[in-house]
Amino acid sequence: MWLASLLKYKWCSTQNRYYKTRAMWTMSLFLSILVVLCFHKLIGFFQPQISDIFTEGMHYDHRNNAINNSNLLHSEPNALCVLVRIYGPQVPYLTAFALGFLHNSFDYLRMYVINTHPSTDNQLLSRTIDAINRIALRANYITLLNLGKPLDNDYGYTLTDHALTYLYNQYERSPSMCQYIIITNGDNLYSRHLGSKILPLMKAKKDIIAWDFVTRYPQPYLIELMNGGKPFNYEVSDDGTAKHMEVSLETGFVDLGAVAYRLSFLSHYRLNFSYSNRAYIPESDGLFVEMASRLTNNIVLVRQILYIHQ
Repeated sequence: MWLASLLKYKWCSTQNRYYKTRAMWTMSLFLSILVVLCFHKLIGFFQPQISDIFTEGMHYDHRNNAINNSNLLHSEPNALCVLVRIYGPQVPYLTAFALGFLHNSFDYLRMYVINTHPSTDNQLLSRTIDAINRIALRANYITLLNLGKPLDNDYGYTLTDHALTYLYNQYERSPSMCQYIIITNGDNLYSRHLGSKILPLMKAKKDIIAWDFVTRYPQPYLIELMNGGKPFNYEVSDDGTAKHMEVSLETGFVDLGAVAYRLSFLSHYRLNFSYSNRAYIPESDGLFVEMASRLTNNIVLVRQILYIHQ
């Protein structure tokens, strides 16, 4: 009798522990499910805010830029063409010149090269262009234009005008290939900030965009202005070269490579470096800028050094 009562008690205790354990396990499972559901609710609550923060970050615009990235992403791409005038000693510079533009934030970039002097090694120039295209991973990133034989007494402007005619005709057939053009020499170097500074102005459809530059020509008057004309207490070596020039659209205060033009504007007037039957002279680049600036007020001068005249 006593033994039966003891066994019954043991059995009931075991059953109670079993049910208690099962009840606790069930409660734990329920609480786990509840926590997961609450976590998903929290994620769902914060998700729009996280998305908004991410979107805001993507559209963040530095105050120095004229428009933000959202406008850049949704606006029509602007293709920049760079017309590079080159002759013998400048060929070794071409690789650094061309590849520097690859990291300049332009929507799309295409280069055209013209040989402006008979002494240039055409085979070396062609091999250099092929090497640049391989590095850029684009077969037509840079193209050599064969538009005639270069002369040795025209400062390269005869073929420059032929190249402009080529680009004007191309624009009439395919306007999207080049919206803007920079005409420059192959030994010049540009700041990596060039794209970020002028691309918003290109999108604003300015006819002429010019920027400050460093000139290689002597500027004696800038030596006189140094230190306000007062003598220094130490020796200063200054031959007037490598000077910062504040660009102005007049001969002597602008350089060939310090200006970008809207190609539709140039093409409309069919502008070239030879006008009124004048002979080409070293100042033909300044005269070209002056002539263009008289035809429009849609001009911007960028007060920042974006170009070094080698």
